[in-house]
Amino acid sequence: MENLFEVLANAKKSSTPSALAIVIRTEGSVPRKPGTKMIIFVDGKITGTLGGGDLENKVIEQALETIYEGIPRIVSFTLVMEKGKLDMMCGGMVEVYIEPLLPSEKLIIFGAGHITRSLAPMMKKIGFQVSVVDDTPDFLKKEYFPDIEDVHIEDMEVFAKSVSSDPKTYIIVLSRGFSRDKAILRQLLKKEFRYIGMIGSQRKIENMIMELKREGIPEKAFSILKSPVGLDIGAEMPEEIAISIAGEILAIKKGKLALLGK
Repeated sequence: MENLFEVLANAKKSSTPSALAIVIRTEGSVPRKPGTKMIIFVDGKITGTLGGGDLENKVIEQALETIYEGIPRIVSFTLVMEKGKLDMMCGGMVEVYIEPLLPSEKLIIFGAGHITRSLAPMMKKIGFQVSVVDDTPDFLKKEYFPDIEDVHIEDMEVFAKSVSSDPKTYIIVLSRGFSRDKAILRQLLKKEFRYIGMIGSQRKIENMIMELKREGIPEKAFSILKSPVGLDIGAEMPEEIAISIAGEILAIKKGKLALLGK
């Protein structure tokens, strides 16, 4: 049998959502002892076993729910058909702890200026997978982003077009100029993300949204857009603005701030 911890490490490396189920308590006659482990992947496949049968099927169902919700749980099963609603007659009781193991949220920042130099390392420290994209090599010098490995010197509109939809990805648009921002946003709004934040004045934002709607971007696509980006904390300096953006992303992640239409 594969080493479960190697499997977990590989799942984390490949950003594959999974859950770890551990038998933590038993009574009477049961298939497996406390400490028995099983890994359940988002597609329902497993590594390890809790003994098979209806018990294992129910644990898989519960594990898939924890992957979706992102919240661990403890579940108990009575292995008597009449009492536990399981097609089993072992006669004992099993208690299982299920821990969802989810990939880190991703943050993609378009534009590598002063705000990004503060925001990118800040978000990496709190667990996000951070990518920075800019079309100017001088803005992506290693000394500006010593701890960020995923940097892209590329046309930002082209990169935005290549990004796949992902409900766990957050995006910040901090590029230079109305036309560039609009081109990036046009590509992003065709897909689904957790959140898109864009810097700019209220006038700029209103004009951009109006123009994009004229181009055929539907109203509902703007439900994930937050602009002006960041919490209203009176931020002025780049470092302060970075803090306001980080705070907003965390508030959305923790369910403390709702986006329009969410």
